[in-house]
Amino acid sequence: MTQQTHFKIPMPPDVRDWLDKAAPRVQRSRGAHVIFLLRQEMEKEKTEEALLGGLPSSVSE
Repeated sequence: MTQQTHFKIPMPPDVRDWLDKAAPRVQRSRGAHVIFLLRQEMEKEKTEEALLGGLPSSVSE
C-alpha cells in the first residue's frame, strides 16, 4: 500500500461550502474529491508540457 501524507490547509468558508456540496454529488468524500481535482490538474499540466515540449522556449513563454 502507498504511504500517504496528511496535512491541513486553511480553507475559506465559501470553498468549504462548495466542496461540501460538490463531493457528495460525485459520491466522494471531501478529501477524495480534493485529490481527484488535484490529479486532474496534474494531468492537464502533463498534457500541456507534452504539447509545448517540442516548441522553442520563446514560443512557450
